[in-house]
Amino acid sequence: MQWMDVTLPMRAETVHWPGHPLYTVSEMMSFERGDPMNVTAVSMCSHFGTHIDAPRHYFATGTAVDELSLQVLVGPCRLVIYPGREHIPASFIQDLDLEGVERLFIRTMNSPRLVKPEFYPDYVALTIPAAQLLVEKGVKLLGVDGYSIGPFEPELGMPVHRAFLGGGPQQVAIEEVSLLGVPPGEYQLIALPMRLSGLEAAPARVLLGSEG
Repeated sequence: MQWMDVTLPMRAETVHWPGHPLYTVSEMMSFERGDPMNVTAVSMCSHFGTHIDAPRHYFATGTAVDELSLQVLVGPCRLVIYPGREHIPASFIQDLDLEGVERLFIRTMNSPRLVKPEFYPDYVALTIPAAQLLVEKGVKLLGVDGYSIGPFEPELGMPVHRAFLGGGPQQVAIEEVSLLGVPPGEYQLIALPMRLSGLEAAPARVLLGSEG
C-alpha cells in the first residue's frame, strides 16, 4: 500500500476563513534562549487547515467530532473529479455510480488555489440539491478541496451543511483536503481528527492509500 498525505501543512501563511482567528505559534521555551528544551504554544480555529466537521457544527445536539465512528473515518474511499467552475449540481452527483460508496472525495478547480495564502470566495462548492442527493445515495463521508462544502454566501453555505450533516448522526465533512495532482480512483482512507471533546470540528490528518 502506497500512502499519500493529503493534509494541508499548518503554518502562518496557510489560508484561513475570513474572520476566523489566525494560526499563531509562540515559543514558551527554546534551546536558542538557553532553555533545556523546546516547548511551543499553538493557537488556531477548530476549522483551520484540513479539518473535519461533525454534525454538531450545525445541530446543537448533533454528534461531536470526538464521537465520530472510526468505522466511518477509516475505510474504502472513491475520488472523482468535477471539471466545472460552477457549484456542483445534483446532475453531476446523479451521474456518478455511487452504489456501495460511503466515502467520497471530490477534486475540483479549488485544488491549485487551496495551497495559496489568498482566500478565493468564488470557490467551487456543493449546491443544496447535490448535498441532499449525496445523503440519499448513502454517502456518509465527503471530502472536498475547497474551504467548505457549501458556498461562501451564508444563505447558500449553511443550508448545504445542514442538508449533508443532517443526513445522519455519523455524517462527516472533510474540508480543505490537499488533492492537487491526486488521480481519480479507489483508495483506502484514514481520516483522524484531533480528539477535541465535545467540539463541532477539529483539525485532521488525512491519508489516502492505493495499491501499487
